Amino acid sequence: MNVDTTDADLLAALRTPGAARERAWQVLLARHTPKMAGVARSFDVDRATADDLVQTAWLRFLERHDQIRDPGSVGPWLCMVVRNEARRLVTRRRVVPVADGWDRTPAELPEHTAALTADEDAVALRSAFARLGEACRQLLTLMTLDPPLSYDEIAAALDRPRGSLGPTRQRCLDQLRKLLPPGTEVGR
Repeated sequence: MNVDTTDADLLAALRTPGAARERAWQVLLARHTPKMAGVARSFDVDRATADDLVQTAWLRFLERHDQIRDPGSVGPWLCMVVRNEARRLVTRRRVVPVADGWDRTPAELPEHTAALTADEDAVALRSAFARLGEACRQLLTLMTLDPPLSYDEIAAALDRPRGSLGPTRQRCLDQLRKLLPPGTEVGR
């Protein structure tokens, strides 16, 4: 089994005993975990919580992989589970909203936002970003992940049409610019 093996082939291999099953599992993990982690991080949760969200999605996959009707939808399905679990966590516990994290010290910030604490403009940008709606924060976060996700991956993760991402991104950036104090210099 190589990395070019389709998800349909990997799903079939999961139903067989032995080394083929183990290899299929390893390929699926390597293929989909980075995208799932990106979706989890778009909710601005700490690393342990993001890891838990990804683990929960894999558990759901193990429980239901034999019920997946469209083998080509494994990646989007996994990202959807992560997104739904994260939303459930945010709603139930109300501990994940971005605005709550901006008072933390740099060491306590999630690693993908820690670099923004360098100067006053970064502080202004963080503050403006925190005031954006959840949908804009998630979209902009997914679009700035390293390694980058493709538009198709982002569309699947957000459950939105691919063609809506560019215009929505532009509207979100326009909103962000309006929230910045006059004279704030950010990379353009």
